[in-house]
Amino acid sequence: MPEIEKMRTLKVIVSKANSGVSAHLPEIPGYVIARDSVAKLKKDLREGLQFHIEGLYDEERQPWMDNEYDLEYVYHDIPSLVEAYNGFINQSSLARISGINEGLMRQYVSGVKTPTKKTLERIEAGLKEYADELHSVSFDYA
Repeated sequence: MPEIEKMRTLKVIVSKANSGVSAHLPEIPGYVIARDSVAKLKKDLREGLQFHIEGLYDEERQPWMDNEYDLEYVYHDIPSLVEAYNGFINQSSLARISGINEGLMRQYVSGVKTPTKKTLERIEAGLKEYADELHSVSFDYA
């Protein structure tokens, strides 16, 4: 019986770029997309990626490229994360969630300062803990 290949998940690295955002996929050399917002980037990414894959030479194509795939968005910086979740997360809420001083978070969001790896891990852990807490919310419908 042939082995069924599980769906591949491609990492999409999102970064702040001038007045918008850009993204690249490490597994897809040569594919870069830039838009003025993360929402527009996400909307156009899959179609552009499919067009890129279809244009590859046979020797550049990988077997998985003929199958369905998932996308995992990985944020390279705090400004692109806040842009992506604009309206849901802002610098104040991100500071509270991660336990980081709001003034310092403002500097991270504006790009004046770059957080250390340890600080990024703290922010990520805070976001995941908050997501877990939201996931456990329910209402009494009675």
